[in-house]
Amino acid sequence: MVNEKDVLYRGEVLTLTEYFGRPCLFIQKPSQIGLPKMQFVGGYPNEYCIYLSDLTDEEKHSVTDLKGRQIDLDEFFTEKH
Repeated sequence: MVNEKDVLYRGEVLTLTEYFGRPCLFIQKPSQIGLPKMQFVGGYPNEYCIYLSDLTDEEKHSVTDLKGRQIDLDEFFTEKH
């Protein structure tokens, strides 16, 4: 089972998840495809994400839960949900 969580990044609600085993921030609406470092990753028009490996440490620290609290991304992906 893949961990998923709604998060805030650059003022947008994205889904923190994995895409083919790579941690990423997945879009929830088409208007988000213009976010920096967003890339098309699939065969369907809505398959866009930002891979966490493409983010700087500062950008990773700006990923928060919906209440604005910082998320430990490493811990998130090692937890079993």
